[in-house]
Amino acid sequence: MTKTGGGIYTFSTDTESSQTLPDLLTAARERIACYEPQGYKEEGKFKAGLNAFLDWLPPGGWESIARDINNATTDSELHDVFFNLLTALAIPMKARSNSSTVTESPQANRLEAVETVASTLDEPQYREETFRELCKKRDSYRCIVSGELDTKTWIERGRPDNEDNCYVDVTHIIPFAYASWDKSTPPPGQRATAWEVLYRCFPGVRHIGMAVTSINDLRNGVTLRESIHKAFGRFEIAFKPTGHVNVYERKIFGNFPKSEQRGLPGSTRIELTQAADTEGLELPSVTLLDCHYRLCEILNASGMGEIIEKHWDDWEDLKARGGGVMRPDGSSDIGHYLEVALWERVVG
Repeated sequence: MTKTGGGIYTFSTDTESSQTLPDLLTAARERIACYEPQGYKEEGKFKAGLNAFLDWLPPGGWESIARDINNATTDSELHDVFFNLLTALAIPMKARSNSSTVTESPQANRLEAVETVASTLDEPQYREETFRELCKKRDSYRCIVSGELDTKTWIERGRPDNEDNCYVDVTHIIPFAYASWDKSTPPPGQRATAWEVLYRCFPGVRHIGMAVTSINDLRNGVTLRESIHKAFGRFEIAFKPTGHVNVYERKIFGNFPKSEQRGLPGSTRIELTQAADTEGLELPSVTLLDCHYRLCEILNASGMGEIIEKHWDDWEDLKARGGGVMRPDGSSDIGHYLEVALWERVVG
């Protein structure tokens, strides 16, 4: 991994020959098919998960994962490749907490890349009200999916009868947790690992300069009705690029509530536009929305999204019952709980 003059980091896999890509993909699928169970919980999702990454990652991303799969000399090492993707990409992108445990890649060159990324992490970021207000202003104070007007704005405009209203919020496409940690401590190692895996799987995210310091860029925000905001974070709704500038197809996944779905506009076409007098406010990035969409496909095709959500819900139940797993200072490691609950070896 080297740094270019423009400040963009280039991974070694960016420059590897692509002339044997069909063979690379075939070999990776054959390697997955040969995997023998290692005694992990939910191991039935393993092959579907790795194949989903190969199916849905963008060019440059799936090739990198295919090489890691082919370089795994043992089934245990191959499982580590998958577990690295699960804990350092899938779970952080669905994160509801800054605390998480990630598994490092078994490939030495990946560890070198993590160290390089770690050297670029500077100050943690903070949630900015300006980010939220400008995103709402750019999006005309409306949910980009339903077109409903923000309730606060609706009230300010005299509660017009011809306008539907709802409570809206602004969501980060790349979760804010990627750029948040205790300022009194160095950036945690798992944060660097999460960025390295994100860059490796989605080279375009790196190429547009997305990083800790740009987490609150307007291109990383969308205005959504509160219920749709929640579904977006659960990877139950996504916006698939159509190839036309700022035009997307609304895609529904998994357990998106049918009552919510019935209330959505009949057309699945969504065109993002800036409100009058906000032409200088950047629209959501097609690269970031494409990243979210592809992860929706991966998590839903493999069944891992639902499994992760189930364990998140179990975790919330434990907290509500005071199940003895919460630390008094609130720093409990949710990621480690998920790691144990999802993937610890079955004993006996």
